[in-house]
Amino acid sequence: MAATATALRTLDVPPQSLTVEGAIDHLVGAAQGVVENEIQLAKLEAQVTANRILRGAAMLLVGVVLLGGAAVALAMAGYQAFPPEVTPLARLAIIAGVCVVLGGGLAAFGARRIGSHERD
Repeated sequence: MAATATALRTLDVPPQSLTVEGAIDHLVGAAQGVVENEIQLAKLEAQVTANRILRGAAMLLVGVVLLGGAAVALAMAGYQAFPPEVTPLARLAIIAGVCVVLGGGLAAFGARRIGSHERD
């Protein structure tokens, strides 16, 4: 126990200034450190958010392409499902009309949802 007390007494501890100027300098240094840390944290959060947005946009793009392919395949299957008496022009007109109705309904639904978020 005496050895640790002697070791503690022999440590070279720089004298701390107990003046107001020293306290202000210490406070300013600490505040600058806090600000630097906050800036680094904001940069990191911005990078994480940007990466998440880019990954989401890439997945959205792939999903839209796959849905487009599925819609084309469905339209081709619908074209083949018509009886042979229906002319090709009538088949295409019916398929286009269905696409217009579905697309218009989805667009209106999306516009309504966007409008509801703006009001919130």
